Amino acid sequence: MLEGKKTYISAAVLALATCIRGLGWVTQEQYELILGLASSLGLAALRAGVDKS
Repeated sequence: MLEGKKTYISAAVLALATCIRGLGWVTQEQYELILGLASSLGLAALRAGVDKS
């Protein structure tokens, strides 16, 4: 279902987090937590894609 889309999803989450931080809807601590989680998910998705190729 998410074949080939996980990295794009994590990138979209990072972009959304940056937008909501810019609007002031989340604190810096919340923003850093979101960045850490989304970045690690993106790296895991990238690693999974490399393993398959």
